[in-house]
Amino acid sequence: MRRARRVICFSCWCVVGALTLAGCNLFVPLAGTKTAKIERQPIPGAPCKYSERISQFVFLSDFKIRPDDAIVKDLGRLREQVYRELRLPPADTQVFVHIFATQPEYQRFLDMRHPELPPRRAYFIAQPTRGGEDLVVYTYMNELTQRDLRHELTHAMLHCVLKRVPIWLDEGLAEYFEIPAGQNGVNAKHLEDLRQPDIRFNLQKLERLSEVQDMTPEKYREAWAWVHLMLRSTPRARQALLDYLTELRINPEPGALQPRLANAFLSIENAMQSHLAELNRKLPRGATARQ
Repeated sequence: MRRARRVICFSCWCVVGALTLAGCNLFVPLAGTKTAKIERQPIPGAPCKYSERISQFVFLSDFKIRPDDAIVKDLGRLREQVYRELRLPPADTQVFVHIFATQPEYQRFLDMRHPELPPRRAYFIAQPTRGGEDLVVYTYMNELTQRDLRHELTHAMLHCVLKRVPIWLDEGLAEYFEIPAGQNGVNAKHLEDLRQPDIRFNLQKLERLSEVQDMTPEKYREAWAWVHLMLRSTPRARQALLDYLTELRINPEPGALQPRLANAFLSIENAMQSHLAELNRKLPRGATARQ
């Protein structure tokens, strides 16, 4: 079961391990309510001098974070976007987002707390506790912080409401929602890489992946492409995904998604090729170079 496992998602990777993690003992301002006390034990070395709660996310840092900062406002809207687009009931489970001021501070913390983890810009960690579990994200300020947090917080939100998410789907959805809302989930860099003539799509093979080591960059691109096809092509394809996610709310082993999606198209492989061709046709000139 999901609550019995230690889940870590980091920079588009997700692994299960046996690590330990505590929290912060903080007074956190709740958006639109009076200040409330959140009882958690401090994490040595993790930033928590300042705190700001927006939606279900508690942002923690050693520098001042304002609720009207563009990145905070965007991440507050992300919750509504994800749950609305996936037709999932919104969760109120708090997700604690520790933001380091610099990469060296962040890396020193990871070296101290989790020396076995490889270098990545951001991590999502779900840590079982006596009372349930702590949901924590670690990252540092850089030019991609907003995008990384959109990715990791998508993992956190799915974790809150679903019994289990297959690795490929978890990462495909995170890749989709890491793109700002106004871009409709279009990842121009993925599109560029998927233009290669030898690219083949095989959802059945993707669904058989069970180890994080199997999620290569090519698999991330393909996972994003399948998610985008389902959410942005036809109503029947979208419904296949929504029905699958609904089942994952109560059933951690719902079977394969591929047969359900196959009912929406004469050929899902041809549908994918046509969908990507249409996205490339509509992509603004120069969009790929900006990502």
